[in-house]
Amino acid sequence: MYQDQVTDKNLCLAVINQLKWSATCLTGKILECADEQLRQDYMQLLNRTFAEQKQAFDLAHQRGWYQPMMADQQMIGQVQGDTQKLMMEQQQSMGPMHQMAQYQGIQTPQGLNNYQQSFTNPNLQSQSIYVGGGQPYYSR
Repeated sequence: MYQDQVTDKNLCLAVINQLKWSATCLTGKILECADEQLRQDYMQLLNRTFAEQKQAFDLAHQRGWYQPMMADQQMIGQVQGDTQKLMMEQQQSMGPMHQMAQYQGIQTPQGLNNYQQSFTNPNLQSQSIYVGGGQPYYSR
């Protein structure tokens, strides 16, 4: 049997990989979506993608086509330690930004307006701040 033949196993594993990729892409769209209804639609699609991926995984696992590697206790401990370290680093790096947001009072819509006005520069007629994906996050 040739390795590049179309088999149930190859198709199932391809579906699993495609659904993993779809979940990754949908997560990115959700994180950058400004429209709440569209965000909810993407979240529903992501949940459906998770369910479909689980079905494909279960099928592949039952037939012996997909055997996840079992992690040993040392590896689990290392991942947990790395995760805690990463979370602490994120908190430390986000601390000044969070403090600035609290100082500017941007937790409320009125505070957000005050925060946006703090960027006002009479010498500039228009300015945009771009965050991820090249789309304007804030524009004036």
